[in-house]
Amino acid sequence: MVLTISSVGSFMLFRSFALVLGLGVLNVSVTQAKSELMPQDGGEESILIQRLSDGKVLYESGSDKALIPASVTKIVTSAALLHYFSPAHTFKTRFYAGGPRNGDTIQGPLIVKGDGDPLLISEKLWQLAADLKHMGIREFTGDLIIDNSLFDAEKRDESRIDSAQASQNAYDAPVSAFGVNFNTLPIAIAPSRQSGKPALVSVDPYDVPDIEIVNRTVTGAGQKNSIQAVRQGQGRDSTLIVSGTIGVQAPVAKLYRAMGDPVLEGASILRAFLREAGITVKGRTREAVMPSGSTPLYTLESYDLGFIVRGLNHYSNNYIADVLVKRLGAAFPRSGAADGSGSGTLENGVAAIERFLRDEIGIKDRFAILNGSGLDSRNRLSAAQMVKILVYMQSRMDVYPEFLASFPASGWSGTLEKRFKGRDQNLLHGLVRAKTGTLSQPVSVSSLAGYLGHPKQGPLAFAIINNGRSTGGQTSVAEFRQRQDRALLKILEEL
Repeated sequence: MVLTISSVGSFMLFRSFALVLGLGVLNVSVTQAKSELMPQDGGEESILIQRLSDGKVLYESGSDKALIPASVTKIVTSAALLHYFSPAHTFKTRFYAGGPRNGDTIQGPLIVKGDGDPLLISEKLWQLAADLKHMGIREFTGDLIIDNSLFDAEKRDESRIDSAQASQNAYDAPVSAFGVNFNTLPIAIAPSRQSGKPALVSVDPYDVPDIEIVNRTVTGAGQKNSIQAVRQGQGRDSTLIVSGTIGVQAPVAKLYRAMGDPVLEGASILRAFLREAGITVKGRTREAVMPSGSTPLYTLESYDLGFIVRGLNHYSNNYIADVLVKRLGAAFPRSGAADGSGSGTLENGVAAIERFLRDEIGIKDRFAILNGSGLDSRNRLSAAQMVKILVYMQSRMDVYPEFLASFPASGWSGTLEKRFKGRDQNLLHGLVRAKTGTLSQPVSVSSLAGYLGHPKQGPLAFAIINNGRSTGGQTSVAEFRQRQDRALLKILEEL
């Protein structure tokens, strides 16, 4: 990926530093620190490390400098979401009958009203279909109507770097109030029994005839695979072309590609689950506002927000972030009105986040948030602002447990699972709970913010935001990561 949804950290630290402790001053070798941690391109940094017990600043460097934060922005987004909605909040996708019931048949359409559930996944659709079957419903004679009117019509926010190309990458999926499986298509590729034959390609878990897939794969020898899936065309006229080789002894491979048309393709996946439960919707799929007089049929409740935010931050999921920012805008628009048609806009959601930062956190200096996922390189936050959010959230017992649990653990889970490896680095396993951030353009960006459980100092809140420069050689993200790992280990061992 050019622009990764997974995020990683950096630490350009220890220029000429003394870490001030409660019991005195600890001197660290400046020469060693410079040789290990200073970037070669003279990039910019904003760093703050603060002890939570008394607010003591242990180290800072350019902490008030607002830089590109990348996916560390999701800390701000998740904090605002938990504040406004509460961890127990759920989103409700509602299903309506557009006509009277006659035995096992609804004489009319099936209407689906999206509520901005970002985790409407296959197992939820399976339960919906099973419950409709238990209710004795076997057929809808009308259309399948998808009502996305809670959100505006913008499916991809224009602030994204790839938006002009309508990216097919899974992390850049279109956003809609009713979205299935993160508005991505899961494609399963399995080898045939004989080398040289085409592989077996299908949408997971059920066949979806409305989605055109061209299979150009070949079954090869051994266990390795080299499979690609590329979308040609746009919207309803697009085709997925799957090509490459998969070994005859290889397990089933899965590829995920952003939907070209989330209404048609999401509805087609819904139809597949209904079909497997013995339920047919005879009409076509169309997007429209729910007709007046529709009868409530079924409510599909989401996972609670605490669980959803954990998925957002553990895996740095951009789709979840963008859907929830729009949902925040629908619930708390700038006008102060309640949920309304079309009020789920990026602008309304961002405005709610800005109010949270200024009114609840008390941030008065300048920042910039263009979207909640961090994909927008125009976002600007400082380490001091990030730490202020972390300190505030730690004081909120009503939201802090879910907020902390949403962060990956160093060496164990999420985007930090493969970090902090090696004999010495194992000392940090589980002690860092933090959100990561990475961008590769227009400059290299690597950031990390969260909490460090120090055995002597107690919990620390920290934020490290590193940006390369637009001129001269760029320090690579991988090098930023290595420096950060070494620096956090030094803090653990020498404080």
